[in-house]
Amino acid sequence: MFGQRFDLARPGTSVLVSVPRGTPVEDALLVVKADARRFGAHCSDMYFQEINVTGAWANKARPGGFHFDARGARDETPKWLKLGPVELKVGNGHTDKGQHYLNVYVKNLQRVGFIVGGLLGEDDHAEAAAPEEGCQKTLSLKARPYGEVAHGQGSVAIGY
Repeated sequence: MFGQRFDLARPGTSVLVSVPRGTPVEDALLVVKADARRFGAHCSDMYFQEINVTGAWANKARPGGFHFDARGARDETPKWLKLGPVELKVGNGHTDKGQHYLNVYVKNLQRVGFIVGGLLGEDDHAEAAAPEEGCQKTLSLKARPYGEVAHGQGSVAIGY
């Protein structure tokens, strides 16, 4: 919503969109939840495996809302769903090793007339974007000629 970019670094279910913000799921107009999992080692990339779209706007489009699962993904062109003033599209992807995952696209959140919650809204994404213990990448910024040992103070950059 604010043009921010971040990588999801924690596995599990996250609320991506909640309209209005702070409303219980059973009373919400739109809730988009995504289950992210790792493919491979402890610090490997996260991929969406399941997407659930619920709320009054989703129920109006399809009773019970929408459920997407990467395991049942087919090669088809994803379509935009109109959910109230919001448009949502879930696309299928796969890694170079053949692991299937889902991508989520959302448009027009600024048109809902309510404060939008969730990671794509006004909720804080700092915890979801913070790497788990032992997954931070470090890089020494103190340069020395090849073969010379670095002593003393230096700078370290931690990438998230």
